Amino acid sequence: MLKIWQWAALAAGVVFTLYLVYSHLIYFGSVSFLGAILLLEVIIASVWNYSQRFFLLLMTAFLWAGMHLPLQDAWTGGRWLVLSVGALAGFVGWMKAPKSKFRLIHLLAFFAIGAAFVSATVSTYVQMASYKALSLFLLFLYCTSGARLAILGREERFFRGLLWGSEFAVYATAICYYGLGNSIWGNPNSLGAAMSIGVFPILLWGWFTSDGPVLKFRRLTALLVCVYLIVFSMARAGMVSMVVVTLTFCICLHQYKLLAKISGLVLLMIAITGMVAPDTLNQSLTDLKDAVLYKGHKEEGLLSSRQSPWEKSIATIKEHPWFGTGYGTSPTGEDPGLLFGKFASSSETVREHGSSYMTIAEWVGLLGVTPFLGLLALTTSNVRRVCSWMNRTREARHYSIPLAMVVLAGLAHANFEDWLFAVGAYPCVYFWVFAFMLADHLPAAASAPVVSIPARRTAPGAALRAAASQ
Repeated sequence: MLKIWQWAALAAGVVFTLYLVYSHLIYFGSVSFLGAILLLEVIIASVWNYSQRFFLLLMTAFLWAGMHLPLQDAWTGGRWLVLSVGALAGFVGWMKAPKSKFRLIHLLAFFAIGAAFVSATVSTYVQMASYKALSLFLLFLYCTSGARLAILGREERFFRGLLWGSEFAVYATAICYYGLGNSIWGNPNSLGAAMSIGVFPILLWGWFTSDGPVLKFRRLTALLVCVYLIVFSMARAGMVSMVVVTLTFCICLHQYKLLAKISGLVLLMIAITGMVAPDTLNQSLTDLKDAVLYKGHKEEGLLSSRQSPWEKSIATIKEHPWFGTGYGTSPTGEDPGLLFGKFASSSETVREHGSSYMTIAEWVGLLGVTPFLGLLALTTSNVRRVCSWMNRTREARHYSIPLAMVVLAGLAHANFEDWLFAVGAYPCVYFWVFAFMLADHLPAAASAPVVSIPARRTAPGAALRAAASQ
């Protein structure tokens, strides 16, 4: 039973809310205002059931902001509100119900945040660099707390939802590109990144561990469509990531026959195309070679499209060797005008670097890059541990494997693109969330018992839970 003063407080709150609505009725005619209210309601509903809903909301916000969809501009600003609420609410929730200790990756992330803020103090655009460093802090805070609440203790449901989401993303993308003629991912590199990092490793693992012919065929179909979209994008970073993940997955599991079948299938498709339409095949191979190897600069040589950004980055590092140009900023020498000090980047404050590793070295300098290198080295070591475990046990039913394959794809892809530490980019959020999750789900030591692949009568969820407990 509520006490009298509680009823009085509730009544006063209702009256105050009605007064605010009545006194601001003019604002309810604004689409932006109504959209802000809707976003606030969605955030509150997600916080109410944080572990099950907020990860989906966060990824939706960042994906929507980076895609050519209605209300894209609204999500461009709204994603930062979602990330802020997710980081703070996740930290409070984690502190109240800790499920796992903090690890070395969290300590390195803390030092990386400090290096980002130090580099911001020497930047030409101090305010902008500080905001960028703050976004990195919010991302790592969410990875340290909120992301762990989303997966620990509910791995089966999390990965089942992730597989469903991957299948939906593939088919929705195919329909938009080929059915509606809408390039929702923007440029081809974005399409290649989304499919090769976010979708392909998950579907490959899901197909390989599927029980039953219907489920296996369904996921194989989605996987093949995903592969076609990556090839269609002509993004060499995406293709390299896909090949690296496939080779690592098959070799570590000793699936040499599967690797041979994949190679044979590719050759068969090329042979059939050559017999049916030889002219089309020759043109397609010529276009693919030019797009992947030369990016339209054949006369300038291999990787010519990356040489100029790399040379500029090296020159900038020599000019600012210790603390860099400021986290998230790369001055081009042009006057940004009214954009000075703002949060949003522009062509005057950032430029292409051709590699995420070159980017972070330029942003924070040779001293500031040390914790970032430690973070990358530890993440790479975690992937290596998973691969070693796979090679030793030949076991695919472990939650660390899809996490490791996503991280591996991201590490390979980042050699050619600048997104790895650009928090506003959805691949950056996706990658680091999975990298921190991987640290909590590493397989046991060599002395741990091996979990064999169960018979089909065993529920796949139970098998995965047993494998994850090892």
